Amino acid sequence: MGDLFELFNAYRVSAQHLTSVLLAAAIWRWGGAPERWLIGAFLATMVIPIYVGQLFGLDAVDLGPYAPPIITGDLVATVLFVGIALNANRNYPLWIAGFQLVAVVAHLVKALVPNVSELAYAIMVIGPSYCQLLVLIGGFVRHAQRQNRFGPYREWRLGSAGLQGRRA
Repeated sequence: MGDLFELFNAYRVSAQHLTSVLLAAAIWRWGGAPERWLIGAFLATMVIPIYVGQLFGLDAVDLGPYAPPIITGDLVATVLFVGIALNANRNYPLWIAGFQLVAVVAHLVKALVPNVSELAYAIMVIGPSYCQLLVLIGGFVRHAQRQNRFGPYREWRLGSAGLQGRRA
């Protein structure tokens, strides 16, 4: 069991990044606009910064959960995911935004309570991205199934009925 855990831990980041790039290719081909926005935000805030940091010679300490660029990226990802979730005509983006809020709240807790367990903090900051990727895969598969079964459907929610009624 320990060897399996070590194997997983050694390749988890590479596996996540490869999965997200392959998923991006599939979404670009068969996904809708919300899926494209979600995977684009995921890649732009969680995958690309790691490689840009490595290009500039930053190590794990500079790219880890404590680094200000990572915290900033998590805040940007939160704004993007919440905005997409509130406008997409799908339910699963709300889960993706919720997982991102977990990561941001972990940063807030670490700032307020400095003696928080390092392992707990790392899990709360890093773990949600794996859950987000799984939810995005599931949402993309459900979108493809729904489109095959019922045909094209609306990608974004319409405006609030209350506001539209008052304009008339």
